Amino acid sequence: MNMIILAGMPASGKTYVSREIASALGLPLVAKDKFKESLFDTLGWKEYPEKRRLDYAANAVLLDAVEIMLENGISVLIDDNFDEVATRRVNELIDTYKVNCVTVFFDGDADAFYRRYIERDNAHARHLGHIIQDHYPPFPGECTDYEMTREEFRQKFEFRGIKDFRCHGKRIDIDATDPTTIDVKGLIQEIRKRLAE
Repeated sequence: MNMIILAGMPASGKTYVSREIASALGLPLVAKDKFKESLFDTLGWKEYPEKRRLDYAANAVLLDAVEIMLENGISVLIDDNFDEVATRRVNELIDTYKVNCVTVFFDGDADAFYRRYIERDNAHARHLGHIIQDHYPPFPGECTDYEMTREEFRQKFEFRGIKDFRCHGKRIDIDATDPTTIDVKGLIQEIRKRLAE
């Protein structure tokens, strides 16, 4: 079985690239954000620590779904920015199910990722639960604009170990500072090559 993992900083282009890879390779795509959004809409939250718990829960549910696929011999593509706890579980799954794993890690300039993150939030191009930080759903008539500071971005993403993600298997590092320069077709070819090794 094969597992392809797309990991790295937010606003680095993972979502678009993961869809292209899943389509090209005919793999089911599981993405943490979809699980988070369902939890946001079902449970909501009243303060930021509750939002963080929903993030942990989304990771747990995502990895349970991945395990069900692996138990049934189904290869999978994962889109997530893993923390340390989730990384341990990923490695356990790889070892338990003897998975042929390729990680594509999106690295680059954190300041560029921060700027794109802010632009994306200001455009309201994502589920509001990702944008609002202190409660969800928004109150009736409430302004839903929120601009994360550079320091908040460091605390919530850079200092959580996302850039330190390592798992068992092969790895492809790409510079996603400017996502428009990512050679998606070339990346797909490289993934095929690594899976065949």
